[in-house]
Amino acid sequence: MLPRRENVWARLDAGQAAAGTPTLLLEAHMDTVTLEPVGASMLDPTIKNGRMTGRGSCDTKASLAAMLTALESLVPRQRELAANLVVLGSVDEEYLMRGIVAFAGGARVDAAVVGEPTSLNVVRAHKGLVRWTIETRGRSAHTSRPEVGDNAIYQMVELIATLRPAIESRLRERSHPLLGHPTFTVSTIHGGLGVNIVPDRCAIAVDRRTLPSERPDDVIAELHALVDEITRQREQLKVEIGEPFANIAGLDTPDEHPFVRLTTRVAHAHGGGGEAVGVPYGTNAPGLAARGVPTVVLGPGDIAQAHSEDEWVDLDQVERAAELYAALALGFRGAGGG
Repeated sequence: MLPRRENVWARLDAGQAAAGTPTLLLEAHMDTVTLEPVGASMLDPTIKNGRMTGRGSCDTKASLAAMLTALESLVPRQRELAANLVVLGSVDEEYLMRGIVAFAGGARVDAAVVGEPTSLNVVRAHKGLVRWTIETRGRSAHTSRPEVGDNAIYQMVELIATLRPAIESRLRERSHPLLGHPTFTVSTIHGGLGVNIVPDRCAIAVDRRTLPSERPDDVIAELHALVDEITRQREQLKVEIGEPFANIAGLDTPDEHPFVRLTTRVAHAHGGGGEAVGVPYGTNAPGLAARGVPTVVLGPGDIAQAHSEDEWVDLDQVERAAELYAALALGFRGAGGG
């Protein structure tokens, strides 16, 4: 799928599989974030007091382990299955989510559970994101004579100070009942070559968290319109906006959908909440939902532990997740009910 990085999947057909038999997908990504700040010690898992610590233990190898355990437990019960079961280990979720896009483009499934640390609660809605860079262009000079240069960092300071309140005032007018407001964050900044040189360039990276109802093209167009308005009023600002380097939709599976009702009922019986919820972070789920697949996010672990320097997962919750996934597969009769 990607050079030396392939999706991996396994399939267990229903005992009476025939043409038209529905298929349930259980998916979890195999990639993790960086080992920093702890380093290679994060690759040596430790178990203490019922917790496993290590990179990926929570996000999201716990979900993958539970899904594989569920699959194994269902092999001797294959005749009880009314639907085929596919377990997918996907790549690239922590970057551009190309693994799930490739899978969704070539496979037919009728409903999907995306494994992420949700504390066994069913997530039916989450935000999407658009990310891009914005650059200001100035003119370099020796810092002994800064007046003959044009400081790109000063330009960027002025641009952020003007753009941020303009866009945030608009975002406060939009909301989702489970997700709240969309957000705009300047997350990195780079500029300058040396302490004795007036910087001629400064670049920021922007993270725009979107609501499921917001179209990415509209989000990008809105930013361009605001920056154009600012630069018309402040001709000294020389601004260039790059093409988005990440563009991922949100998720909003209806609460009344039979698959949401089924997964919530099964999850509640195994320690999850009795209502489906929303979360602010993104997952692989929209890659499937965009193809018309009813999709929820559900797995063991707490999102607060994901990406942390002491990432861990409660092993009891992983065991309950395996039982949950198996029960869901046995209860699934198709996306229209179960």
